[in-house]
Amino acid sequence: MAEIVIMGAGLAGAIMAYEMKDQMRPEDRLTVVTKDPVYHFVPSNPWVAVGWRTREAIQVDLAPTFARRGINFKPVPVSKVSPQENSIELEDGSKLAYDYLVIATGPELAFDEIEGLGP
Repeated sequence: MAEIVIMGAGLAGAIMAYEMKDQMRPEDRLTVVTKDPVYHFVPSNPWVAVGWRTREAIQVDLAPTFARRGINFKPVPVSKVSPQENSIELEDGSKLAYDYLVIATGPELAFDEIEGLGP
């Protein structure tokens, strides 16, 4: 049995989780860890900006989405990666051991640093 952990649940992390679930053995366990329980579809941000979509319309609640595929989900930020121990520590103090770790955390957007785009 392999413990597979994916950090991040954006486009890359979610797609990787779905593909991994399809390819892994039945006895393997897959867990997705991300800091936010809701995914915001970033490519649609311009539509929100011009009023073509609401912010709610471009959000996906991740827990039921992953549950339908039998993927474990932890919406808790990672505080530490320990490759020498094959584990990650979460901000709630819990630890997850892994045999395979995929880091798919994506960019950290900072619209407020561009004049006129911030809150």
